[in-house]
Amino acid sequence: MNHWRRYLLLAICSALVLVLAACAGGAAEQPAAEAPPAAQEAAPAEQAQATAPAEGEAVHEAPMLHEKVLAGELPPLSERIPAEPLVIEPFGEIGQYGGTWHRFDTSTNGDHLTMAMYGYSPVHWLRDGLDKRPGLAKGWDFNEDKTEWTLYFREGTKWSDGEPFTVDDFLFWWEDMVLNPDHPDSPPDYLISGGKVAQISKVDDYTLKFTFAAPSPLFIDRLAMWPNGMVPASEKLFVPKHYVSQFHPKYNSEYTTFEVMDEKLDWRVNPETPVLNPWMPVQYEPGSRLILERNPYYYAVDTAGNQLPYIDRVDVTYVEDLEVSKLKVIGGEQEFCGRPCKYQPLSELSVFRDAEQTVGLKTVLWDGGSGTGSLVYPNWTHQDPEKREVYRNRNFRLALSHAIDRPQIQKVVYFGTGEQTTGTMSPKAIEFNRTPEGQELYRQWRDLAVEYNPEKAMALLDEAGVVDQDGDGWRDLPSGKPLNLRIDISATASDEHVLVDQIIKENWEAVGLKTSINPVPGEQLSVMQDNSEIDIRGAWEVGDGPNFLVFPNWVVPIGNDRWAPLYGAWYSTLGTDKEGTELDKDPLERNPPREEPDPDDPVVRLWNLYDQARVEPDDEKREQLVFDIIRTHIEEGPFFIGTVSNIPTIVAYLDFVGNVPTREQLGTGGFTNPWIMVYFGAVFPEQFYFKNQ
Repeated sequence: MNHWRRYLLLAICSALVLVLAACAGGAAEQPAAEAPPAAQEAAPAEQAQATAPAEGEAVHEAPMLHEKVLAGELPPLSERIPAEPLVIEPFGEIGQYGGTWHRFDTSTNGDHLTMAMYGYSPVHWLRDGLDKRPGLAKGWDFNEDKTEWTLYFREGTKWSDGEPFTVDDFLFWWEDMVLNPDHPDSPPDYLISGGKVAQISKVDDYTLKFTFAAPSPLFIDRLAMWPNGMVPASEKLFVPKHYVSQFHPKYNSEYTTFEVMDEKLDWRVNPETPVLNPWMPVQYEPGSRLILERNPYYYAVDTAGNQLPYIDRVDVTYVEDLEVSKLKVIGGEQEFCGRPCKYQPLSELSVFRDAEQTVGLKTVLWDGGSGTGSLVYPNWTHQDPEKREVYRNRNFRLALSHAIDRPQIQKVVYFGTGEQTTGTMSPKAIEFNRTPEGQELYRQWRDLAVEYNPEKAMALLDEAGVVDQDGDGWRDLPSGKPLNLRIDISATASDEHVLVDQIIKENWEAVGLKTSINPVPGEQLSVMQDNSEIDIRGAWEVGDGPNFLVFPNWVVPIGNDRWAPLYGAWYSTLGTDKEGTELDKDPLERNPPREEPDPDDPVVRLWNLYDQARVEPDDEKREQLVFDIIRTHIEEGPFFIGTVSNIPTIVAYLDFVGNVPTREQLGTGGFTNPWIMVYFGAVFPEQFYFKNQ
């Protein structure tokens, strides 16, 4: 308790609360109103005007590249970009070329930098998921039942080394990696429908056809996820075949494994790897620094036909922790800070604001979009049979929620921002904002057990049979055994998550539930999750979107990584060679550990609804199935328990950086929380520029 009180004394002041409350917009019931057009592909007529200029016309490329053209070291722009380039409309104005963007990232594997570039993605989300547009692809077609999709890519696109990009670069990944039994890559979920892997055929060098055994209505939405349609962010749909085939055992007998090839493919550690991003790597110092320069073949231009990016270089220094990163930003050493600043606690806002006077730092707040804030969830498939029964008792879970003092959490940890919630998918989700029915379902789910009411919590615990049987002041299991709640969290959880869990611990103990917090190293926590050894998971949050079905793991357990790990693992093996195997073994002895639920379990109902929804080609019918999934959570849940949703995140940039969008231009005020939304690549840093360069 003293820890969070110290936090309160150090960080909170009434002025800060007022500033934050004014800056952080409402969470859920935001109309899907039109926002000012920004950083989106221009209309077809504008595209025609923005194609590569003929020689002799105005210069539409960076001076550093134009000098190389004049020296004969680089082809003219008309030969470097597609005939139909991606046209990005700047958020503010046509920018100026030049400058170096310095970054100080705490992610030494380069994930933060990867999330700043959307270059490999065939499709882009716009306006926080309210819209989408072509990216690397210039368009797509589909048949009536959405079993066939055709993607059209931009003819003339080139890799950063000048070699042509064609669909063969996709087919190399698909045929020589994914479908190769000796390579670890496997077909991603969105290339599987009806239990069968899609048939993928080359129509021509710039056209791919995908044929599915069952309707695949989410195919295009799924391609917009992460910075390349893939998770983890380091994976690619497209690989430079002309470069990596030399390391593939099929094409070079010197190699018998894929280890070297996979290492060579990672541009974040290998500057030789050709890329499709706005900037290309030119120098890497292991674990400490990565330098990138503009990609002379990047396939995007602004509405005036100027090749992007505007900024010449990106200089990434990997730092030890958030404190070092913060000091670099407030010292004026980082021009724009997105994802590293996203992880700064709101208690640091005043420090960032103070730097406005000293270094000209602008600090704004963009919505995170989480549907839960810091959450907890009891393990639905707990190894202990009695705990499993208690955790599945709805009154027990309702009691856990009603015992949480969300007003205190909102005030102490989040400075009055966000919205108190029982825990939902993101309030930014399309399903919650498209119709009055969706908005009402959101309110019902949010308010299900949001009230702080210790008396009600204790009554519900009594009804669940969780009472103090030995007079020691702590409630026991129905058998009379002691009940100890253990909140398992990552040992590297943020201070905000830890503070929330400390308050929850105190709240639960106040209603007679003995509770402890168990920090666990990340790898060990993952093993505990896989083996269903988690008791109650904490220090996590729901942030996926922008629609439920593209990554439904929080609402439908289809993998072992959420609140029903053994059941999720069972589902994940359906349709694979593991289905129906190891039935003679204990569920925990199977590989992976998995268990089939009883037919009347709510998880089975969620699976059935999901299986129908993901192949339903009619948008309205599919949305009604999603609403039935939500109703199951309202009627049977909560399965996960949230605290305060849609917490704002800090974004900071120096006052000479142009084309940083306003909250209004973002669409819904921001959606920075989930990796799915590709922040900050989704605001297209290639159109940022430095004024007066």
